Amino acid sequence: MPLYELFAIAKPAVGKAALAEMMRAVGSTVMQQGGVVTDIMSYGQRKLAYDIRQPGSRYGEANMWQVNFVASPKTLQDIDHSLRVDERVLRWIVLKRRPYNRLPTPHAVAQRAEKLYQQINGPAAAKAGRQ
Repeated sequence: MPLYELFAIAKPAVGKAALAEMMRAVGSTVMQQGGVVTDIMSYGQRKLAYDIRQPGSRYGEANMWQVNFVASPKTLQDIDHSLRVDERVLRWIVLKRRPYNRLPTPHAVAQRAEKLYQQINGPAAAKAGRQ
């Protein structure tokens, strides 16, 4: 299952309790479908770079929050649907993150360095260097 990052913008009139409920709803959807929530962050109310217009409304500020999770692609459809029908949410985006590559162990790095040294200087130089 891939790692996803959901970033959402909610209306500025939404209180902290309602904002927490939206984040909790996303997290419970992920966990009900066998996923794992890795991080939840709320950035609070921020000024937007440009106004978001909706019929009869204009928003220059919004509450911003982010949920990182590991889930199946089917889960994204359910999250998308729940955010689409929630009138408190102005915008959202889900990004698929690349998996992190594990760093090599110090032993593996030393072995690669020794092989490279042998290729450059020959096997006799490697034995002389250890003495």
